[in-house]
Amino acid sequence: MEPTIDDLRKNYKRYSNDELIRIASTDASGLRPEAIQVMQEEIKSRGLSDELVKGIEVQRKEITDAELLDYCEVIRKQPCPVCNSSASRLNATLVGTVMSFILITNYQKKILVACPDCLDKANKNAIIKSALFGWWGLPWGIIYTIQSFIFNNKMSKETRLQTPNSNLKGFVIGHVGTIAANTTNNERLQSLVRDLK
Repeated sequence: MEPTIDDLRKNYKRYSNDELIRIASTDASGLRPEAIQVMQEEIKSRGLSDELVKGIEVQRKEITDAELLDYCEVIRKQPCPVCNSSASRLNATLVGTVMSFILITNYQKKILVACPDCLDKANKNAIIKSALFGWWGLPWGIIYTIQSFIFNNKMSKETRLQTPNSNLKGFVIGHVGTIAANTTNNERLQSLVRDLK
């Protein structure tokens, strides 16, 4: 049995501001319309940012290409979370690193949002780390290490694009609610990209 509107109101009143912000920013797409309405009422009654309502709405619809590029630019204008420089627009890369320990091989891919210089450095460091520690597992260490070299070289070709690359677009789509809810909150946006490290 689904909770009534009164039950929803009681539940949302019990949430702290941080919990309410998290739900509005990241989990609104799975809520039913009545829950959305109650959440919006609670946000307004607490005097929280109107951008949270925008974050809820953007999660519940398909965003256009133009909206996606706008949200990408919100992220790209932030200072680099690695070197703190604001000289270049941010972009994203996936970094593939292989670590082997005789019978165990771990091939991990991790997204990084940063300036082009830091993205290039991360890809080069992943190649070096994989070259030093990836070969030692049999049989997958050798295979995954070669794959990581190819993968990191491919990713490094997209770090200096003047437009948002596919990795950044994927990151933005995955975090669109948080970005839309915080377009004027640079501290929260910086924490979003910084916490990926």
